[in-house]
Amino acid sequence: MSPHKVEVLPSAAALPSYGISKNGFLPANNPLIRLPNDYYQPWESIIAVLPTLIDSKQLRQRVDQLPILSTENLLNESEWQRAYSMLAVLAQGYIWQGPEPSEHLPPSIAIPFLRVAEHLEVHPVATYAALNLWNWRPLEKGANITQPDNLVALHTATGSDDESWFLIISNAMEARAGPLLHIMLAAMEAVEHDDVAAIISGLKYFTESMKDIGRLLERMDERCNPQKFYYTIRPLLAGSMNMEAAGLPNGVFYDEGDGKGQWRKYRGGSNGQSSLLQFFDAALSVNHTRCGNFHTEMRDYMPGPHKRFLDDIESIANIRDYVDSHQEEAELVIAYNEAVAALSGFRDKHIALVTRFIIIPARQGRPAHFTDRKDIASMSDKMASEKPLTQELVGTGGTKLIPFLRTSRDETNEATVS
Repeated sequence: MSPHKVEVLPSAAALPSYGISKNGFLPANNPLIRLPNDYYQPWESIIAVLPTLIDSKQLRQRVDQLPILSTENLLNESEWQRAYSMLAVLAQGYIWQGPEPSEHLPPSIAIPFLRVAEHLEVHPVATYAALNLWNWRPLEKGANITQPDNLVALHTATGSDDESWFLIISNAMEARAGPLLHIMLAAMEAVEHDDVAAIISGLKYFTESMKDIGRLLERMDERCNPQKFYYTIRPLLAGSMNMEAAGLPNGVFYDEGDGKGQWRKYRGGSNGQSSLLQFFDAALSVNHTRCGNFHTEMRDYMPGPHKRFLDDIESIANIRDYVDSHQEEAELVIAYNEAVAALSGFRDKHIALVTRFIIIPARQGRPAHFTDRKDIASMSDKMASEKPLTQELVGTGGTKLIPFLRTSRDETNEATVS
């Protein structure tokens, strides 16, 4: 683990100690498709038929019959990550199966989930790490994972291609940006050596990478239907914070057996929990003060090593200051400002996506053919219908969507060196 205070740059050689691989924040090796120890078969058996159990409202009954399994048989990080991912998806399904949410998470899930989350230094809820980083497999050996067509999600709540595609697009973006982490670290090192050409080269690579990642984001509509996302998938990503209207006034009680346990409130799974986006901001020294503490809070939903990496990068980020103090280097200033513009342009694409997938479906109302899933989707409706104004619609992470995203975009533009 890295020390919390760094005197030197987190070098490329140190990246594995932060849980960072050639695939960026995705693991170096494909996530496990099952836990090798048969002791965990009770979890594997349920996860294999999860969408059917949620759809038929039988998941809670099945989970209530589960034994409380120990985490002692998890032998390496890949196994801990799979256990976390499975328990997160099971917990979400249990809470949001419908017709009403469950305020109680039974010991068979709560006890191992808390233990696994503690080991991975991340909240016990369906985070971006659980749903994205550790929840994918390539369709064939050696496939290029920067292309979403080559990936599929291991676990989804609905069993739909729409949900898998929704998750996998982000994973392809993570993989595509993997080399960018190394290159921006090299650019920061170049600052220490006054190597202007290397800094410019790094910034130009940043700009091209952002464009590529933006193009991947724009492919979301190819296989994920906005109304299906809004009414069927999104409610199952909900957290337990700010969910009073949906039926969770106190959050969820994590029952640890023998009368022990506590009420907990967490935000839902959100791309705001992606370390990648925060890395972009940190590398360019984008200041998000006006977004309140949301970006900081999101770090608690990231795996511990990733969070430490971002803290360390922020403490040594030096590119913007260098550009600001070398404004006579016209090409350097242009390269930096183009990188900022590319990051801002990516945020514009994100705003457009949120408009298509959340704002417009909310305004249009539920299509008739989605009535079969009304029980779960009504939770989302309750949250939206209380305050139907666009400004009040919240994301799965519990933030007021459009104003927040616009502020993030505007703060990005303000990093420009004039």
